[in-house]
Amino acid sequence: MSIVIPPPPDFTTHEEEAAEFNSAASSRTWYHYLLIFAALLFGAVSVGFVGTIVWNSAPEWAHHTGTLLGGNGWQSPLGPFGGLAMIVGTLETSVIALVIAVVIGLGTSISIVFLIPRRFRNVVATFVELLAAVPSVVYGLWGFLVLAPWMLKTVIPWLNSWPFAKELFGNVGQEDGQSLLLASIVLAVMILPTFVAISREVISVVPNDLIEASLSLGATRWQVIREVVLPTAKIGLFGATFLALARATGETVAVALVAGGVANVQFHLLYPGTSIAAWIATEFGEAQGNEVAALMALGVLLMLVNFGLSLISRWLVSRQRKVLAVV
Repeated sequence: MSIVIPPPPDFTTHEEEAAEFNSAASSRTWYHYLLIFAALLFGAVSVGFVGTIVWNSAPEWAHHTGTLLGGNGWQSPLGPFGGLAMIVGTLETSVIALVIAVVIGLGTSISIVFLIPRRFRNVVATFVELLAAVPSVVYGLWGFLVLAPWMLKTVIPWLNSWPFAKELFGNVGQEDGQSLLLASIVLAVMILPTFVAISREVISVVPNDLIEASLSLGATRWQVIREVVLPTAKIGLFGATFLALARATGETVAVALVAGGVANVQFHLLYPGTSIAAWIATEFGEAQGNEVAALMALGVLLMLVNFGLSLISRWLVSRQRKVLAVV
């Protein structure tokens, strides 16, 4: 019988570990230091960017926080300035756009993964995702020149025939068609590629074993999608929803072209309004004195909202990956 003698344990002293660390540090090339410098430069630029905006908006937050968050109507350059109309307009357009995009986008994602023939899936997915590369101003021009006349001739008369249409939509739209509803529809088209891209990825990574097991038990394809796929992927779908909402709240040029640019709290969807980003873009060129600080304060508010929504989205998508890894 042969006896196998195990190798002796590796007794590495602290001096040897320190020597190895110093050797690795001394072997760094100029490229390592260049990367470190780039990382530090990026951090400094980010801190400087955020710090500058917060610093310039500090006087408005210090003296007119209540008016900025609750005042209706943008006052004269002497202030104080009311940002409630922009906040309400941002919420209205973003939420309506999100509802439209989620309904259409979820159906699109399910169709790409399960219903469309395999040879056409990449074509359809690529076409949808390429919509994200279209500039915002192009969407705005399309909404103003194409969608607005169509809504004036077809959609608005149909909406005004609804019960309680006057309370919900108002009497008529603007002569040029600019309204909060038009801005919501344009935003829905803009955020659709973002939602579809993430939701399609989340749905496609649902374990195939669960799907095949459900089909083997006699479930139909729709039952599998409704009872297995969507419940399994719901956390990631919520993450895609929050990310799409973050993009909707930050869109600027398209909303400025089709919303109407009226700083007044408006709950009639066929009347003109504005959003925080659109108002900053339209007013900043002629802003003077305290108005600059007020616009900066609105920018800080929008930045915090987008930052929070992005964090929630990343956390939900990361949690979805962990859940699928366990399954």
